[in-house]
Amino acid sequence: MAAPLDGVVVVDFTEYVAGPYCTMMLADMGAEVLKVEPFEGDHWRRQQPVAGRESRYYIGVNRGKKSIAMRIETPEGRAVAHDLVRRADVVVTNYRPGLPEQLGLDYATLASLRPGLIYAALSAFGPEGPYSGRPGFDLLVQAMSGIMDFERKVERGVPVGITSFAPADLSTGMFTAYAIVAALFMRERTGLGQKIDTSLFASALAIQYRPTLAIESLDREARETMLGAVEAARDSGASYEDLLQFRTGLGLGRATAMYYRVFRTKDSMVCVACLNNRQRRGLRDALGVNDPAVDGHVYELGPAATPEDHLALAASYEEAFLARTTEEWLPILAAADVPCVPVVLTEEVFDHPQVAANGLIRSMEHPVVGTIRQPGCPVWMSNAEVGRDVPAPSFSADARETLRWLGYGEEKIANLEAGGVVQPPAAGPG
Repeated sequence: MAAPLDGVVVVDFTEYVAGPYCTMMLADMGAEVLKVEPFEGDHWRRQQPVAGRESRYYIGVNRGKKSIAMRIETPEGRAVAHDLVRRADVVVTNYRPGLPEQLGLDYATLASLRPGLIYAALSAFGPEGPYSGRPGFDLLVQAMSGIMDFERKVERGVPVGITSFAPADLSTGMFTAYAIVAALFMRERTGLGQKIDTSLFASALAIQYRPTLAIESLDREARETMLGAVEAARDSGASYEDLLQFRTGLGLGRATAMYYRVFRTKDSMVCVACLNNRQRRGLRDALGVNDPAVDGHVYELGPAATPEDHLALAASYEEAFLARTTEEWLPILAAADVPCVPVVLTEEVFDHPQVAANGLIRSMEHPVVGTIRQPGCPVWMSNAEVGRDVPAPSFSADARETLRWLGYGEEKIANLEAGGVVQPPAAGPG
């Protein structure tokens, strides 16, 4: 079967996470992705390399691409980059606003070379505003967007961001890939190319559909009152932990937290996620705990309920779970239609039967580091082939092939290499 993006050529000028993740998604859908790296390589190659210029960080977000490294800041390198764009359908960049113009890689310049070009520009904070020219990474955006605060995780007196994955980076990559495919579809109907702007900051706000939703008739007064109280607390020298407790406390609004959490069992842990009262009743009855708040269709707290009542009820759930092992609890909860899973270690995921049954972890042979196992494309299509079991390219591995594809002769290729414009492929592993 054909892949959905067969024949689409993408020139990728991105580094780190968001841009490479976007173009990896396009490669999974069949696009030919030519990754143009700086002469010394994508900075992500240098993050704890395991062999030569290969790192887990780089390998994880560059599957299915080809690599050519060159100095695009030189006239000769810029000419090669422009020749690549003339053959492209899509260009993706993640420079700070203003830098593409200096490099001759701005939308106006490239669109004049390639009519109908889809040009996607990812940035940290967006093309306008007081932060537009600033560098930015996922952690900074978590701090600026409220994600870090809403997580309520504190170490040594300060908030801690999400570190198991990069929410702003990855969601930006996904939003950008989504926008590129939409723009390609529009071009098929109208013939028009266009520029796409996305940012880590905009994506971080967008994925917080609950915390960043305000019903002004209900929330405005409470928000302004809270902000005034927070300002006063800061002025009085309150610590972040004091402020967090002041803002959230225990809160009856989180009374349902016992139905959406991890519990210790006799031997390990179980995670439950009950988002309606039918499921909550199933959990309550399976554990033999009394909670009349879940009897009806809507969660109903009694008028006399206090934070202490909530703590006592939570303790009764915790005590009940300790009576059995995880393997004993799972069939009991499943029979009660309670959404639940065991808590597993990352190392256990690779060979989990659910992973194996769906082919979620793929094995590939990397030319430098050998066999790698990593998640493949998480999408299936009935009439299209998606996902490529092709590892991330080794450093500038496809430089000569790419230049030949552009029609360059061997003498010109040799001159570009000798002149320090294009990195030749490594002679051996690493």
